[in-house]
Amino acid sequence: MAVKKILVIDDNKAFSKTLRNVLKGNGYEAVIAGSGGEGIQKAYEYGPDLILCDIKMAPIDGYQVCNILKESNLTKRIPFIFITGKSGLDEIRLGLELGADDYLVKPFRNDTLLASIKTRLEKYEYLVNLGRSKYQAFVDYSPNGIFLFDGVTIYESNHAFNRMVGIRESALTDTPFSDLVGKTNFARIEDRINQCMNGLLSNFQEEVTILSALGIQEKFVLYVAPSIKYNGFSLLTGLLMPMRRSEKVGHVAFEQLVTILEEEDISLSDPVVLRLQKEFGSGGGRTVGIDYGHSTVTAEVEFSSRELEVLKLSCKGMPIKNIAEELCISGRTVESHRASLMEKTGSRNIIEVIIYALKNQLIKI
Repeated sequence: MAVKKILVIDDNKAFSKTLRNVLKGNGYEAVIAGSGGEGIQKAYEYGPDLILCDIKMAPIDGYQVCNILKESNLTKRIPFIFITGKSGLDEIRLGLELGADDYLVKPFRNDTLLASIKTRLEKYEYLVNLGRSKYQAFVDYSPNGIFLFDGVTIYESNHAFNRMVGIRESALTDTPFSDLVGKTNFARIEDRINQCMNGLLSNFQEEVTILSALGIQEKFVLYVAPSIKYNGFSLLTGLLMPMRRSEKVGHVAFEQLVTILEEEDISLSDPVVLRLQKEFGSGGGRTVGIDYGHSTVTAEVEFSSRELEVLKLSCKGMPIKNIAEELCISGRTVESHRASLMEKTGSRNIIEVIIYALKNQLIKI
């Protein structure tokens, strides 16, 4: 297990050194900042797992330090404990309202300090692991390319990203990000990448042209946002999404679909499917056919067999209760499969999943 890093921000040098010795003696790595300004700087550079901060400092006090760090995406989730000689309820309430996790009043016992640190670190680690598992599920099933990089090197990516750009996972770190997007594209976004790395920009998006896995120049929308700090340097999350077809054409087609759904009360019978095919055309692109007797569902993303059954019945306009009875499963399970379909197709509701199935993947009668 990696040693936990703790940042101590206090202008009392003797007290800070004492805290550092206590922390080191109990298996923690500790660094000292002698002022609020230095503390903010080291929080970004050091990437601590927890911050201990005095309140009464000048010219930047502990409240200001906490407020600034809680406003940054790179530092706002770090557990923050105030250590101070103040003990009034108003001061404690203010600190907690700013987002502090605990409040220790000097003088305090070492075991009290260590117990508070242990509790906050365990809670933080639980939340991080919970968020990581949900994030990983989202990344794995996303139809868009998602990758983790530091502006230069790509460290991790999902299967969709590897398929889009034709990079094997084993070759990721050997492919500089600037080579992937091209020198011209990189020159346009380099400054904003650096701002995201330094916490000065929350996110940005840009259209880029990339040589895809098919060996042709394709247009994508690139989204970049700060992700995490790791061993003292920042990582960014990138999302690569293929450019959609003409907005005008897409808008007209969508309006036609909405009209059809309203006319039919969202019950998609075979004649309705034929109307949709006529409105949207025969489609195109790479598809994988899944046979369902008289119907075939084609898909570009990977669905489980049960998800495909739920999708087919949803496209027929069946409510959750009827789908559950048809498939001999619970309504909650149906809801879970529909949520998975929405996540995999990037849809906000089941209607958009139906749109995806009919427009982009097609249901052939």
